Amino acid sequence: MYCVDSSIIIDVLRGDELLGKRISDLMNQGVEFFINPITLCELYRGAYGHVHRERKIQEINSLIKLFGLSELDVASCEEFGKSYKKIKDNKKEIKDFDLLIGSIAKAHGQTLVTRDNDFGNTNSEVEFW
Repeated sequence: MYCVDSSIIIDVLRGDELLGKRISDLMNQGVEFFINPITLCELYRGAYGHVHRERKIQEINSLIKLFGLSELDVASCEEFGKSYKKIKDNKKEIKDFDLLIGSIAKAHGQTLVTRDNDFGNTNSEVEFW
C-alpha cells in the first residue's frame, strides 16, 4: 500500500510517462495507492495559483479518482506527536506539513512515495521514486 506525495503527482501531471507507467503497472497488479488530505491541499493550492487554473483543477480531480483518500484521524495525530518528539530529540528539522503527511501514511500502514528529500527525517517508511 502506497501513499503518494504531491511531488509524485505533480511529475505525473507534468508528463513523466515512466512514473505514470510504474504507478499504473502496480495498480494493475492490485497494489493500492492513496493520497492524503494534506497532499490534496498542496495540489489545490498550486492549481488555484496557476495561470491555467481550471485545467489544473480538472487534472487533479481526474487523477485523484484513481487513489483512495487516507483520513487524518486520531491515530495519525498521535503518530504526528510521537514523530515530532523523536525528530526534535534527535536535533533534526522537518516542516510540519511533511511530518503530517508522513504521520498519516504511517498510521495507515502505507509506504510514502516521494521525490522530496525532506521526508528522510520522518518516522515513516519512505521510498524515493
